[in-house]
Amino acid sequence: MEIGIAIVARMRIGLVALCAYMPLGLANLSGCGDKPPAEAPDAPAGPVVSVTELPVTLRSQGSAPSGAVNIEVGQSALQVASKPVLTLNGGTLTDADRQHQELPKLIQALQAVPHASATIAAGASVPYATVASVLASAKSAGVGNVAFQVRAPSGSTPGWLAIESFDVRAKTRNDEAVPGAPPRPWSDFTSQWEAIQSACGAARTGNCALKPEKIAEGGELKIVLHAAGQGVNVEFFRLGPPPVEPAEPPPAKGSKHKAKRKARKEASKPKDVAEELENVPPATEALFQFRAQEAVTSPSAISEVVKPLCGASACNVVVQADAATPFVRVISLVGAAFPDGSPAPRLAFELP
Repeated sequence: MEIGIAIVARMRIGLVALCAYMPLGLANLSGCGDKPPAEAPDAPAGPVVSVTELPVTLRSQGSAPSGAVNIEVGQSALQVASKPVLTLNGGTLTDADRQHQELPKLIQALQAVPHASATIAAGASVPYATVASVLASAKSAGVGNVAFQVRAPSGSTPGWLAIESFDVRAKTRNDEAVPGAPPRPWSDFTSQWEAIQSACGAARTGNCALKPEKIAEGGELKIVLHAAGQGVNVEFFRLGPPPVEPAEPPPAKGSKHKAKRKARKEASKPKDVAEELENVPPATEALFQFRAQEAVTSPSAISEVVKPLCGASACNVVVQADAATPFVRVISLVGAAFPDGSPAPRLAFELP
């Protein structure tokens, strides 16, 4: 018995000595050691958006906020501070990644490195729906201002389109106000309609809203930048109660059947264009439409369309786009509306 115990003891001592001289990986495979090695932390990954993938815009001379956290949105991945957060497929998120249009994993990653500001490098072809969800998540994580990494049309060096104030909201109707935006009178636009119409006419691809004879009075102004497909729009809407129309006198007693016969007779007559124009209700909107190329043409007619209203002071503007619209369409439209040298706008990005 004592001889057996001695032999076992010598075997254990020899095994310990052998493990001490083994490489770590071989020692683990051989059963040496009681605890598995601790997992190494995630190593920073390389950039997922190259300089050539950055969107082009006429506003690129801004500065990145000091101490901002960096968010990258590429074709294959979304990263925070160079660490992978989500896998993307052609820049598109999966439904499992979203929760009420926000990205819980992105919010968690941003809260782990809290910052009041963020820089965003998003590929030009990434869908707007993805960038809108990133912005919504950043807002929920406490980010107050952002700067998008961009390029000038003739440059290859990255620049910044900085937004000092932004919000993200559900999509609104044309006649629906954006909560929190300071009111501005509709007359600010109508008083400049002719100048804006003239600026639009200088575009090679512009479809301009002509100033009509009848324009609604009163109400507030809503400015919308809208991108879809190959088109970009600058749109102005009147908010408020419907325009007051002159009241018609009540019909005389017993004239109901006469009125019906008169209406049928009038309907059978050829249409009088002048009369139809006379009966058109007062205008409550004006849409100025361009091909996407106009947003990256310098100088741009889009800049001149917006300038009469926003050239001297910051404007509150709504940004809209279809879900699949490439991000370059959206950010190029913003840059054309507010090129370098003009006041930075306050933007409300609407979820598609």
